[in-house]
Amino acid sequence: MRLFLCEKPSQAKDIGKVLGVLGGRHDGYFQNGDTVVTWAFGHILTQAAPDAYGEQYADYGNISALPILPEVWQMQVPPKVSKQFKVIKGLLAKADEVVIATDADREGEVIAREILDYCGYRKKISRFWTSGLDTQSVKKALSSIMPGKDKENLYQAGLARSRADWLVGMNLSRAYTAAYSAGYGRERTLSIGRIQTPTLKLVVQRDKEIDTFVPYNYYTLSVDFDTADKSVFTTLWQVPENWRNTDGYCTNLEAVKVLVKQLEKSTGKVITFNKERKSTPPPLPYSLSALQKEAGKKLGLSASKVLKIAQTLYEKYKITSYPRTPCRYLPKSQMSEVKDVLAAIQTIDKSMLSVIEKADPERQSRVWNDNQVNKHSHHAIIPTKVSNFDLTVLDKNELTVYRMIRDRYIAQFYPDFEYDSTVVEVEACSHLFKASSQSPVISGWKVLLGKDVFEGDQIDEGPALPHLKVNDEVGTVSANSETKKTTPPPRFTEASLLDEMQTLKDFLKNVEDEQIRKILKSTEGLGTEATRAAIIDRLFEMGYMEKKRGKIYATEKGRNLIARVPPMIADPITTAKWELALNGIEAGKLTLGEFMAYQQKVITELVEQAKKDAAGKACPPIN
Repeated sequence: MRLFLCEKPSQAKDIGKVLGVLGGRHDGYFQNGDTVVTWAFGHILTQAAPDAYGEQYADYGNISALPILPEVWQMQVPPKVSKQFKVIKGLLAKADEVVIATDADREGEVIAREILDYCGYRKKISRFWTSGLDTQSVKKALSSIMPGKDKENLYQAGLARSRADWLVGMNLSRAYTAAYSAGYGRERTLSIGRIQTPTLKLVVQRDKEIDTFVPYNYYTLSVDFDTADKSVFTTLWQVPENWRNTDGYCTNLEAVKVLVKQLEKSTGKVITFNKERKSTPPPLPYSLSALQKEAGKKLGLSASKVLKIAQTLYEKYKITSYPRTPCRYLPKSQMSEVKDVLAAIQTIDKSMLSVIEKADPERQSRVWNDNQVNKHSHHAIIPTKVSNFDLTVLDKNELTVYRMIRDRYIAQFYPDFEYDSTVVEVEACSHLFKASSQSPVISGWKVLLGKDVFEGDQIDEGPALPHLKVNDEVGTVSANSETKKTTPPPRFTEASLLDEMQTLKDFLKNVEDEQIRKILKSTEGLGTEATRAAIIDRLFEMGYMEKKRGKIYATEKGRNLIARVPPMIADPITTAKWELALNGIEAGKLTLGEFMAYQQKVITELVEQAKKDAAGKACPPIN
């Protein structure tokens, strides 16, 4: 018997449809002859609790028993999935070959192989590998099933991550509660996590930057010039490098005043005039993070709420695709389904008729990118081919999120937005002054999406500029300096914190070591698409952060925790180095044993320090 083991029921149906087994529906699996398709519910096995490794670990406050360093790791089957697990176990006992058909990534490999290991399966293992579950993608993957050993290192890397996370959470949460908390219980227990603690540090660091920020004045200058036919245009002074401070501003008021006086009686010469037609392609469909950020701004929803809505649209209503994806591209194999998807959209919402008519389903755009899709286990979030659906069952937020996903997809089949971009540079009094403008020519996708896009692809139209030629002389009409004051960075919102977790772009500004900067840029930041919202929720739940008028603040408890824990635990650089090590395991350059030996050594040292601090109680407790 050949058994396909999928990650979730929807995946089993998509693969089972192509295999022709859906007609043989049984309790927990599909079967047609010797081909069987079954499914898990994500991680159907969970790590055992500390007390599974000894009675001494049952007492959360028994710091003397720490560290907990399992020699043989134990897994458990949660009661709510035990029925399906028994189905899988029974099928494994009959199988001659298991085809792992879970998501094409590290976690997908772990979900399947931890089941195989737990059940003692020792026969043939193969791997089905695809990022798209449309018919063409499934057929292609079925025709190129690979030996299981080709992806086994993904499992080793996944185990390394899971076990190291467990060591950090179980050991350090207990140790630091004993060392630094005022006691136990929901309000006083401390929670430490490989991702959540560095995320908290980002907020604490941002708050500190704001609280200690000292504003200062800087000066800008705008100059109006006129042409021979008395057309007037406004330029902005480009501050010379030797006049800039480290922030790029000019703070020398007297020098600016002198320049203003010089300009009042001067003329300028055009040194650059460039007018060219430019175009902007449609913004790509959403990844989960992109959807969370934009819906958060538009609707004021938390990241976890947006995820819940996207999950409902996918699981309950089946009108959008799998949401927990970091990808914003689509596989070329889905090009054959475009007309069906557009037809389904129109059937669901009759008002979309004119919108769909303007779309070109044959349009080749940047969204079709197999190389990008293959980097991830799922493609971008898009509408499905489901057409028998009543939109009136959706609440206001669900409808808005659906329309956002729908419109982004349709926009891929609209023309690029085209505009004329004009740039003028004038030299006067040995200084450079610049003006630019953008004039829309072809609205393209903006007809559909308008200006309601938060991704930085908007243009600043500005006033039209006169037609000039290089070396044209222009006269100074007026020169006006303006005093401005520097402002601190903004407080985090959920949307901006999600962005910082993903990119670490602000954190990187304070990292001087170029090698470390490269390491951080090569990783996907803190957490994953599927976990970031839950991490933020956990930080609120633990009382480490609070929200005021949509802005995120670290609480006193959160600030105290970051002040007490060893820097390496709260440093995003540590997490980045972990990810590089996990990549090394995937590449076969590092073993699971070597990685875990290092983690156990670090955990032991941190626990021993916490024990000393607990015995001394030199610092006031974190409340």
